[in-house]
Amino acid sequence: SDQFPLQPYYNRKIIKLSTSEDESWLSEFLCFVRSQCVEVFSATKEDVASRMNSKKVLLHQVGIRCRFCAHIPHRERSGRSSSFPSSISRIYQSLTMMLRDHFTKCHAMPHQMKERYLCLKANASQGATDSKKYWVESAHTLGLTDTEEGIRFTSPLSTMD
Repeated sequence: SDQFPLQPYYNRKIIKLSTSEDESWLSEFLCFVRSQCVEVFSATKEDVASRMNSKKVLLHQVGIRCRFCAHIPHRERSGRSSSFPSSISRIYQSLTMMLRDHFTKCHAMPHQMKERYLCLKANASQGATDSKKYWVESAHTLGLTDTEEGIRFTSPLSTMD
């Protein structure tokens, strides 16, 4: 049952990209983005339809998206608000493009969140960002798996609290 229209992020369950291990492996900036800005989601019929002109997305394929503007119609969101990486190993790359092109332009991001984002981004250390192996392991921890039809949840949507 697709809950559409989607509720704003503060009124619905969020599946965070973060895990409890993030702080041991990632910069404070990436910890913030993974726990406070991004969510993991499963494509609905609406997502599939809205993607017809770009890269094809399949029903229930797993993607990452900005949690702030996810409830706003596609055409009204800033660019790169969501991404459907072809494999778990590409989640990091997909998020990097969102960091570059989306969050600073997202109109739905609350002011205090944007301030914290910009402050942490300005002070982000590059060193902690390149633990690619950790990104893959943490995706498995969230119950994500690679399939011929993109990333999928291994079990029915379970929210990590």
